[in-house]
Amino acid sequence: MLTDPPPRSAKARREFERSDSLDRLAFLPDGHELQSRAALLEEALAEEDARRVRVEAYSILSLLAQTYAVSRPKLRVLGARPRSRWEGGQSELFGDYDFEEKRIRIWMRTAVLEKVTSYRGLLNTLLHEFSHHLDREGLGFSQSPHTRGFYSRIDHLYHLALATPPEKRRPLVWIRMGDIWRIDWRKIRQAAGAASVE
Repeated sequence: MLTDPPPRSAKARREFERSDSLDRLAFLPDGHELQSRAALLEEALAEEDARRVRVEAYSILSLLAQTYAVSRPKLRVLGARPRSRWEGGQSELFGDYDFEEKRIRIWMRTAVLEKVTSYRGLLNTLLHEFSHHLDREGLGFSQSPHTRGFYSRIDHLYHLALATPPEKRRPLVWIRMGDIWRIDWRKIRQAAGAASVE
């Protein structure tokens, strides 16, 4: 995962820096409730039932919207991910958020083989797109940039939904690449491996 580059205008840059420094939400939703709704999403995805995936994902969005006193975003659950190709590479779209329509779209199948995506991947995508909605409606970020703080806020919700024990959680580690930052998964895995040996 990469951060966005800092914007040029002073006003947008101040907002970007505020998002970057906000690495956790002031409070989190009820953990047991979020975990039970996330478990139902996992069951629905295992059944490959798109209608039920939508119902259970919407239930998670309802809980989050109620927790943070924001409107509940619309949701569409779609089939195979759209794929973009260019010389030397390709990418898949896991989800997106439409700021004007306040609508989240998530794709539940891989682009090439059209297999059902992983539960953790879908959950993370859903929380990522909700975080854009929360940035606009709850935190006052007009652009909702991808900053280190943005990814950290998602990470807290994600691990709460998975009921990850505190001793197994590892903070995100970042590598600077000019004006942007990239998560260093290797160092995070090393830290997790070292903790499991102790």
